[in-house]
Amino acid sequence: MSSHPQFPRSLRILLVEDDAGIRGGLNRLVNGLGHRTHITQNIREALDLAIAGNQTFDLLLSDINLPDGNGWELLQRLNDSGRRPWRAIAMSGHCSMLDLTKSRRAGFDYHLSKPVEIAILEAILHEAAEEAPHR
Repeated sequence: MSSHPQFPRSLRILLVEDDAGIRGGLNRLVNGLGHRTHITQNIREALDLAIAGNQTFDLLLSDINLPDGNGWELLQRLNDSGRRPWRAIAMSGHCSMLDLTKSRRAGFDYHLSKPVEIAILEAILHEAAEEAPHR
């Protein structure tokens, strides 16, 4: 259970992760914190949900290396469609200065190293819940 105080509001999170184990763990964590996740495994599914499905999200939590492209491309396509979530978090096993720079340039607010440290993700989600604009 979370050590953080009650979240100010529930976030709608688009989780994009192709690894089933990581995806399941993140989904349990995020839902356990009171947020709602919509899970996809690749760019196509994420775009189908966000654009074709006309879903809006407060936060994107995306792996960078996806089977049909990368998280940087995904965020760019969400930006281009006008469906960019309010906050975006990149996750990757690659965290060189070049990777961090690419994530920042693509518009990600954070770039977390895998395996993701739970306390850091919880703190980011708590901050996002406090600052998110009301729908």
